[in-house]
Amino acid sequence: MSQTGRCLRIWFLPAVSLAVILFAGGILFWRARHMDNFARLWMIRSLSQQFEGHVELGAVRVTGFPQLGVSGEDLAIHFDGHRNVLIHVDRFTFRLGMLAILRFPRHISAVRIENMTITIPASKDQRNPKISGAGKANKRILSVVLDEVTCKDTTIITLPRQAQPGEPQKAPLEWTIHDLHLAAASVGQPLHFHGTLTNAKPKGEIDTSGDFGPWDLDNPGATPVSGAYKFTDADLGSFPGIRGILSSTGKFSGELAELQVDGETDTPDFSLDKVGKPVPLHTNFRATVDGTNGNTLLHPVHATLVRSLIIAEGSVTKEPENRGHTIVVNFGAPNARIQDLLSLAVNSDKPFLTGTVKIKGKLVVPPSHLKALESLILDGEFGLADARWSSQEVREELQALSRRAEGKPADEEAGSAVSDLRGNFHVEKGMVKFSSLTFSVPGAAIDLTGTYQLACGALHFNGHLRLQAKLSQTVSGAKSFFLKAVDPFFRKDGAGALVPISITGTREHLTIGVTIFHKTVEKKLDDAKPSFP
Repeated sequence: MSQTGRCLRIWFLPAVSLAVILFAGGILFWRARHMDNFARLWMIRSLSQQFEGHVELGAVRVTGFPQLGVSGEDLAIHFDGHRNVLIHVDRFTFRLGMLAILRFPRHISAVRIENMTITIPASKDQRNPKISGAGKANKRILSVVLDEVTCKDTTIITLPRQAQPGEPQKAPLEWTIHDLHLAAASVGQPLHFHGTLTNAKPKGEIDTSGDFGPWDLDNPGATPVSGAYKFTDADLGSFPGIRGILSSTGKFSGELAELQVDGETDTPDFSLDKVGKPVPLHTNFRATVDGTNGNTLLHPVHATLVRSLIIAEGSVTKEPENRGHTIVVNFGAPNARIQDLLSLAVNSDKPFLTGTVKIKGKLVVPPSHLKALESLILDGEFGLADARWSSQEVREELQALSRRAEGKPADEEAGSAVSDLRGNFHVEKGMVKFSSLTFSVPGAAIDLTGTYQLACGALHFNGHLRLQAKLSQTVSGAKSFFLKAVDPFFRKDGAGALVPISITGTREHLTIGVTIFHKTVEKKLDDAKPSFP
C-alpha cells in the first residue's frame, strides 16, 4: 500500500467516528429539545388510559441524561362521566431511567407531589361504563407502578350522593393530610400508605398506615381499605361545654363506604365544663363508618366512667348544608355507682350520695354551637335502691323522718337513713325535668315532680310525703294527743298520713317545706354545704 493510501486510512477512521458522534449528538440535542413535549404527551396518554378519563397537564420539564428528571405543574384527571376533578396536583417531580420507558409495566421511583386534591364521587353516582375488553387489556399493558410516592399537603374530598327532589343537598366531606407516603402505587393494585395529619375537630395528631385499593373505578365507595391508626393529644375543648385530652388507637378494614372500625379511647381528665370535676373515661368501641359521607353507626360501645360501666349504641349522622353532625345514642348502666355519674355534675372530692344505680335512656345531640349541657336532649329513667348520704345532718334528718313515719318518734334505735331513689327525667337546655321522682326511707315515701338546673344547681320540687304512721303517731306527749283529732284529714289512699311537701333552693342550700292546714313549716339544711364545695 502506498504512503498516500496509508495516510488516508489513518485519517478516514477518526473522521468517520467523529461524524457519527456529531450525528448522534445532533440527534440527542434535537431529542432533548423535544423531550419536554414527548414526556408530557406520554404522561397524558398513559394516565388517560389507566384512569379512563380526561387528563389535563400544564408545563413539563425534562432534565438529565441518562437518568431523566421530570417535573410538572397543574395535573388534573377528570373521572369519566363526572365534571368534578378526580385528582389534581399543583406540582410533581420524579426520576425515570431511559430503559424504564421501554419496560412494561413502567416503574417510576421517588415521586414527590405537592398540594394534591383527591375527589371521590358518591358511591351510587357511577359513571357510564365504557370499558371494552380491549380497553381492559390496554390498561394492563400500559400500567405504571410508582415505587415510592411522597405527598406534601393532600386533601381528600368525598362527594355526597345527589339529593332527592325537595331534600337539601349535603356538603362534601374533607380530610387534610400534611404528610402522606405511598408504596407500589398502581391503578390495578393495592398500595401501602402511611400518613400523618392534624385533625381539625377535636384538634389532635393522627398517625395511620395500611393498604388502599385497588381503586374501583366504577364504584369508588367499594374500594377496599385496611389499616391501623393512632390519635393523640386530641383537645375536646373545641366542643363547647366539655373538657379533656383524648387519645385513641384502633384498626379498620372493609370498603371505603362501609369500614369496620375497632378501637379504644382514653380521656383521663374528662369533664363537663364549669359543672363537674375531671374524671377518667375509657371506652372500647366498634363502629361502621361510611368514608364517603362520614356517617357512623356505633355498635355496642363499652365506656368506663371512673369505675362504672356504661353500654351504648347509636349513630353519628352528618346534617345537610354542612351544619354539623347529629348524635343519637341509646345507653344503659345496669350496675353503676351513682357517685361516678354525679361526679360529672358536682365539683366535689367527697360525693354527697353513694350507692348502686341502674339507668337507661336516649341521648340526642343536634348540631349546635352551644355548650354540651345546653344543646343535648336526654330522656331516661333510673333506680337507686341503697342510696347513702355523706352529710351527717342529712342522715340524721332522714333517720328521724323514718322513726316518725314508723310511729316510733322516741326510739333512737328505730329508723334508717338508707333510702330508695327512682325517677323519670327529661334534659333539655341545661334543665332536668322530673316527671316522676320518688324517694323513700323505711316508713315514709316522697313522690315529687320538678326541675333541676345543671349549671347552677337550682332546684324546685313539689309533691307529697306519704307516712306509714298516722300524723299523731309521728310525735309524742301532748302533741300526739291534739293531733289525733286531725288524723282523719290526712289519712288518704291507704297511707297513715299524706302531707304536701316541697324542696327548693340549691344543691348547696336545701330547704324542705311541709304544709299542714295551709301553713308551711320549712327546714334549711345549710350544714350539707361541705358536701358541695
